[in-house]
Amino acid sequence: MKWQACARLILALALPALLAACGAGPVPGKPAAPAPEAAAAVLEESAPEEIPEEEPCVHGPFQGDNAAEHEAAGYCGNTVTTVSRDTWAGGEPWEASFWGDDSVALTDLLRYLDYSGDICRCLPEYVVDTEFGTGYGVSLTEGYARFGGGQTDLTEEQVQEIREILERQGGTP
Repeated sequence: MKWQACARLILALALPALLAACGAGPVPGKPAAPAPEAAAAVLEESAPEEIPEEEPCVHGPFQGDNAAEHEAAGYCGNTVTTVSRDTWAGGEPWEASFWGDDSVALTDLLRYLDYSGDICRCLPEYVVDTEFGTGYGVSLTEGYARFGGGQTDLTEEQVQEIREILERQGGTP
């Protein structure tokens, strides 16, 4: 990367000057700093011809059915779900563990989504752990869920359902 090459160049040029100012000579066994012309050549060699701009993430409500094919699972309301939000997602850190209808609904919703899409660079606001899978990432702001190396956009109804569950559990999404 271009910035890494620049950082190496700056360090290579600044270190000998700092050592000389402190009364120290070159580090034994290490070559002296390259001449500015040599450093520029190294920088030019390591810089790619053209660095493509990253496209911004664009999310929108999923249209249609985003659930993977699955057989209906039966489990009781004793399944425990834990949802957490870290400080970077805004506000105070938050965590709630719950069971019952909300746990079953959130587990079913996340468990059977089709996570075949690529993961974007956006960070999810929430991490959801269930008895049937841990580490689901959920973003209500961007409207997606990710799990196991894949991601899918959520429908407006799914975002609303997750928001309502979290509100009932004391979260304020």
